[in-house]
Amino acid sequence: MQPMVNLALRAARNAGQDLVRRLDRFDAYKSTDQEKAKFIADCTIGLEKGIIFELKKSLPENNFSGRETGQYHHNDKQPTWQICVIDDIDNFRVGIPSYAIIITCLNQGKAEHAVVVNPLNGDEFYATRGRGAYLNNRRIRCGNINTLSDALVGYTQPASFNEKALEQRERIQKLMATAFDLRNIGSAVLSMAYVAADRFHAAVLSNVDDMSIQAGSLIASEAGCLIADVNGKPTFSSPANLVVTNPRLLKALIARD
Repeated sequence: MQPMVNLALRAARNAGQDLVRRLDRFDAYKSTDQEKAKFIADCTIGLEKGIIFELKKSLPENNFSGRETGQYHHNDKQPTWQICVIDDIDNFRVGIPSYAIIITCLNQGKAEHAVVVNPLNGDEFYATRGRGAYLNNRRIRCGNINTLSDALVGYTQPASFNEKALEQRERIQKLMATAFDLRNIGSAVLSMAYVAADRFHAAVLSNVDDMSIQAGSLIASEAGCLIADVNGKPTFSSPANLVVTNPRLLKALIARD
């Protein structure tokens, strides 16, 4: 395991353990909406700061970018760490145990190391560019199913109702009729990691933000997956509608007819 990945995994584990302790102490059923909102804010901001503090002890010259706490820039020539404590926040808000801590190390804008941890079930996905992707210390590869009728496909729904969102909804509805089955677990980055680990055979994802793209794309590509926008283009910018799949299913997923 790469030293940078080891540092990130340790920070993610510590944050995950802290998050579980906070959840154990918090009574959601007896709390008001205002108390729930404050709890979520305290978790996201507090744990994000904790991860940054822990990484900075070993990497004081590096830069840091938190989803909630913003940018910490020191030197443009140094790597930048992206941190998100809870993806997907909607799952966290209602108690669905499908969300992840994301830590990604970027070098000149490209992800070099990525860690995605689900603190509730112990899944630890990680990858280093050129060195493969792993789940709980075991190398992972995407599957080789070549027909949609045999494929379990992950998806996330678009939140808006503009033209692109309507096209995405139509695309998902078409998949419901052609794929073996569909699953929406909420978190885009976990969905991408699931394709990498052959839990999903593909995923069609909506409005994916930059932090999820950077971490999820590295893990997925190191496991042999292809990542493209929904029209098949390999380059895209966030927020993006994406297809993540084993190479044999890409053509079927982007087909319009």
